[in-house]
Amino acid sequence: MDLGFLEDAPVFCYVVRREGTNFVLEQLNAAARARSPALLAFIGRPLTELYSDQPEVRVAALECLEEQRVVEHDVRFRMHDRTQATELLRLRYVPAPPECVLIYVVELPRPDMTRAALAESESRYQSLVASLPDAVLLRGADGRAIFCNDSALELFGVSSRAELLGKRNVLGPGVIVRNEAGQALDPNNSPSIRVITTGEPERGQIYSVELSADGRDRQRWLRVAAQPIRSTDGRITGSVTTFMDITERVRAQAALRESATRLELALSSARMGVWEYEPAVDRGFWSVNLAEIFRLGRNGPTVGSFVEHVHPDDRASFEARLAVMSAGEHGQAHELEFRIVGDDGVTRWARLYARVFVTGARRMLAGTAMDITEHRRLEEHLHVTSRLESIGRLAGGVAHDFNNLLAAMLGSLELMDGHVDQSALEDLAAVRHSAQRARDLTHQLLAFARKQPLVQSVVDLNGLVRNVRTLLQRLVGPRITLSLVTEGHPLVSADPGMLEQVLVNLVVNARDAMPDGGRLEIRTEQWRGDPAGPPQGVARLSVTDSGLGMDEATRTRVFEPFFTTKSQGTGLGLASCYGIIQQHQGDIRVESEPGRGTRFIVTLPCISPRADAAQASPPATSPAPGNGTVLIVDDDDLVRGTIIRLVRSLGYQVLDAGNGQQALARSAAHAGRIDFLLCDIAMPGEDGRDVAARIMNTRPDLKVIFMSGYLDDTDPARTGAPFLQKPFRSEELARTLVEARRSAEPR
Repeated sequence: MDLGFLEDAPVFCYVVRREGTNFVLEQLNAAARARSPALLAFIGRPLTELYSDQPEVRVAALECLEEQRVVEHDVRFRMHDRTQATELLRLRYVPAPPECVLIYVVELPRPDMTRAALAESESRYQSLVASLPDAVLLRGADGRAIFCNDSALELFGVSSRAELLGKRNVLGPGVIVRNEAGQALDPNNSPSIRVITTGEPERGQIYSVELSADGRDRQRWLRVAAQPIRSTDGRITGSVTTFMDITERVRAQAALRESATRLELALSSARMGVWEYEPAVDRGFWSVNLAEIFRLGRNGPTVGSFVEHVHPDDRASFEARLAVMSAGEHGQAHELEFRIVGDDGVTRWARLYARVFVTGARRMLAGTAMDITEHRRLEEHLHVTSRLESIGRLAGGVAHDFNNLLAAMLGSLELMDGHVDQSALEDLAAVRHSAQRARDLTHQLLAFARKQPLVQSVVDLNGLVRNVRTLLQRLVGPRITLSLVTEGHPLVSADPGMLEQVLVNLVVNARDAMPDGGRLEIRTEQWRGDPAGPPQGVARLSVTDSGLGMDEATRTRVFEPFFTTKSQGTGLGLASCYGIIQQHQGDIRVESEPGRGTRFIVTLPCISPRADAAQASPPATSPAPGNGTVLIVDDDDLVRGTIIRLVRSLGYQVLDAGNGQQALARSAAHAGRIDFLLCDIAMPGEDGRDVAARIMNTRPDLKVIFMSGYLDDTDPARTGAPFLQKPFRSEELARTLVEARRSAEPR
């Protein structure tokens, strides 16, 4: 049936067609489509589906068609989004033969239904708003609050709606709102009031709310969205504002930032950075601090740019390990060490930790890289120190045995003076000269082994260097320019003779490194740069030359005894320097590169200018003929025999023993007085100090003198007993015996 004549009718109407005892919706006019667009879905469907709860509609349509008359029927109509009938409709059925019925729909006014619909709508709205986890605030056109949900009550710090409704300032006492810049918000300029004035919605603004409830300070973060409410004629009649609590999200983000900051600080403190690499696409990432540590900023983070920084000697092994890591199983861990040459040209050692991550077809490598340059340097220094310590112990043992031999040789040579023919004097002098040279070599070995006795006093490094400047100028010759720089007032407690030996050895080494001449600078200074160092700072003595320089292999062995790059030389000069400085609780190191000269730096603990001047060496005592009895204890028969003859030549009576037990027996068997005990310290199976203590239990007036070919870790000089280092001359022996007697005399 054609509805063209009804298409623009002001009332809505539709046509149904009979099918058996039911009717099917066939057509709708424009008014019906506009009022209820959902009806379009019912075209072609039975009328009983459209009015499923109102069967009388079908009955009336059937009556109209069968009796061919107009039928009117009033029904209560419920919209699909309502729970009860909200409209009263009058349906007029007009027959349209042969099988159709035209139905006109007229809405009848029913105020009670309108009020019920409005009440239901408001109840639904309030239930919806009340169930929201976000705070909702509704304001009227004048900005006063007209509605809020329970979440808003809690947010604004009030306990009931009566405290909030009708107010422009909805904030409770003690509640402060701040914007992202930290500025306090004026309650009369809040987003919910601003949108009423401007008519423009506000979305996504973040504010902090500071609450003081129950005596506890709390802070919450909110995302605020405000929307103006308009009437049908476009006027602004209020605003609706939602407040989303994002406190946990903000705190989580802050905690994440703090964690990232702590991680970055920890990585920076450990000189470590993180990296990632995806082998399939040659794409990676390294952290900013890793780039700063190793100076990798020249190229982008690809394996190619990284390999360019790997030291050429390590590059092949690095690429091979990278290939192995890239093909590894999920979770497999790897570790490797190699050198990196930064954009600044400096070579640094890196320790790389990597782990393989496989997700589906994607394969990733991730891990950390740590700068271990200082660790490697300390490790190498420890290795060198350990090696030198081992060599030092060996050198000390050799020097001890050799000194025993020299003691017998030089003592015998002294005893031969005046007892040989004139024709043999020249040969005797040659033997003595050779023995003395051997003694000097053993002294250098003992200096390296730190077994040479110290005669310490207060030494002004500036004065020491100035005193030997003339000697040093003669040593270096006219082709080398010698300069001396002194700064501060560096005082140290040291053996001045040994320090002079160190300085001379360093200058001679520098001279030999400049065969064609050059510049040599000696610098002394007092340095307080290390907070962990001595309170007075350290004294530094540096010797810098412009000579040939040394490569790394030479630098690592420069302090080893018998190691030398010279065609002639013993290789003991720098070794003895090392031992002397270590014995003085100091340090000596070398800085050098081929073609750029060498710098030796000696550091010693400074002492106060008011240090005890008593550290100065005691004045020498002239030897005099002796009297009394000396008990000589030494396990070496040859050495003991020589010392016996030397002591007798000085006028003393002698008792002797080859070990501690014999010494105790000789002391117990001797009925007379024993004035001196001249005892070797290191004897097989027993210590000379223990032997001396046991004899002094029965002879408390005994004056003890120790002797040895070297000093072990317990220095007898620190106990107050005199000490003779083998080999010694008869003058030294005589002077020591006299001084020992005088020190025991009452004053």
